Amino acid sequence: MSYSIDANILLYASDSSSGLCGRARELLAARADDGDLLCLTLMAYLRISTHPSVFSAPLAPSYAWKNIGSLWICRAAG
Repeated sequence: MSYSIDANILLYASDSSSGLCGRARELLAARADDGDLLCLTLMAYLRISTHPSVFSAPLAPSYAWKNIGSLWICRAAG
């Protein structure tokens, strides 16, 4: 089975000021533990998370890539 996760879930998980941050992180952690194929919209996440018009404190591109790398490491280790 496979599924995709909208970029907004990644954005909420990256934004500690969001009231949905904890739930988004829980969802991603749970998905990292299952064996299903996970599809992500990475370019949307990178563009939005690093854009100063969207967030008052946007992520640095290197930090956004680190977040993506963390997801990959979780999936690969499982």
